[in-house]
Amino acid sequence: MPRRRTTDLYFIRHGETASNINGLLHGLTDVPLNELGLRQAELIAERLLELPGLDQIVSSPLRRALHTAQAIHRRSGAPLRVHHGLREMNFGAAEGVPFSEVGVVYPREAERFLDPSDMCARFPGGESRGEFFRRVERTVDDIANQYFGQHVVVVAHGGFISAVMAVLLRESANNWREKPIANCSLTHIELSSDGPVAHLVNDAVHLEQLDLTKESVEERV
Repeated sequence: MPRRRTTDLYFIRHGETASNINGLLHGLTDVPLNELGLRQAELIAERLLELPGLDQIVSSPLRRALHTAQAIHRRSGAPLRVHHGLREMNFGAAEGVPFSEVGVVYPREAERFLDPSDMCARFPGGESRGEFFRRVERTVDDIANQYFGQHVVVVAHGGFISAVMAVLLRESANNWREKPIANCSLTHIELSSDGPVAHLVNDAVHLEQLDLTKESVEERV
């Protein structure tokens, strides 16, 4: 009986940015990692050294993801390539608007995004939910086919990884509310002939030492 061959995709959200701290809606806006984000990138790179064998790193071209991927590349030595399909959702005119104000600035559009069945929801000049999900599906299919049977690290964005969960695991299209993806967390999905299996979702145990360091500093102040 032939041995089942699987493809392992390790999805990593980029490290922290100033936009994350300030609560800004940034999709295609190209912002860099902040100091904590750079440290998070080093820690996820160290965590991934535990993998049985890393064959490839594929990254979004946006700096916050690419700089995270480069930290993994430096530690692992695995080849790195950029895939433009991994970019975050394009929020159009809403790019840079604080999350707390989106419902005020774009009330009709924001309300439509609350309906997970509304695939036509979009902000002016941006991607619709349906367009984004179709891009996510095409991109994951492309990566899975190109690196069939391999261990692949995919460095992307919170919205993208949440969409992956919905596409591959047939979950709600709005599941980001139920399953948030933390900066530099690890989500491991195994693809096989039996279907996709999520082994880890939003795992960030490798970042716990940052919290311990912060607590130690606060105790000394």
